[in-house]
Amino acid sequence: MATLVFSHGFGVKSDARGMFTQIADALPQYNSVLFDYNTVLENGDIEVASLNLQAMTLQQKVDEQQGDVIIIAHSQGCIVTGMINLQNVKKVILLAPPVEMSVQRVVDKLMKKPGAEIDLGGISKLPRSDGTVTHISKEYIQSLGHVSPIDLYASIAQKTDTTIVRCIDDEVLGLTNVNEVARAKLIDMSANHDFTDSARTDLLDFLSTELHKL
Repeated sequence: MATLVFSHGFGVKSDARGMFTQIADALPQYNSVLFDYNTVLENGDIEVASLNLQAMTLQQKVDEQQGDVIIIAHSQGCIVTGMINLQNVKKVILLAPPVEMSVQRVVDKLMKKPGAEIDLGGISKLPRSDGTVTHISKEYIQSLGHVSPIDLYASIAQKTDTTIVRCIDDEVLGLTNVNEVARAKLIDMSANHDFTDSARTDLLDFLSTELHKL
C-alpha cells in the first residue's frame, strides 16, 4: 500500500482547516502520515520551527515509509518539500505553492496584522483568527534568506512526477506564476488558499482522479 505524506503550511498544525484530515479520510486506500512541524504549546500557541528543521522532519517521515511515497504539500509545505531528498518519492502534489519567501514578506505580513509584535532578533508574534498566537523565532527568519521557491519546485519536477495546483482566488498569495517550472503538470482550480467550501470537494475529487493514474 502506498503512503501519503502530508507537508503543511506556515504556523499551523497538520489538521489545520481540516484539509489534510479530509484528504486522508477520502483516500482510505492509502496509508496517511500527518505530523506537525512546529511545537504546540499548552495554551494552543505555536512556535514555528526553522525551514531547515522542518525539512529534517519531513525527510525523516519519508525515510520511515516502506513502498511508494506520495507527498501532498500545501503552501509553505511546498517549499519544505523542495528541500529534501526525493529519491524514494513517487509523486509530489503542490497545493497553492508560494513563489516568494523572504524576510521582508514576513515583516509585511506582521505589520498588517493588528496586535502583531516584530522582533527580528528574538521572537515575533502573530495573532491568529482562532485566538492563538504564532511565535516566530529569529532562526526561522534567518532560514528564509536561503530559499528560492521557484528553483525548489523546478528541482522537484526534475526528480519526480510533479503536479502543481494553483488557486485562482488565492487571497493569501494572489494569482501566482509557476509557468517557469518545467516538467511539472500545472492545474488551475477555482479555490481560495485553503480550498474551503465547494473547493474542498473539488480538491478531493481531483486528488482521487490524479492518484488513480499512478
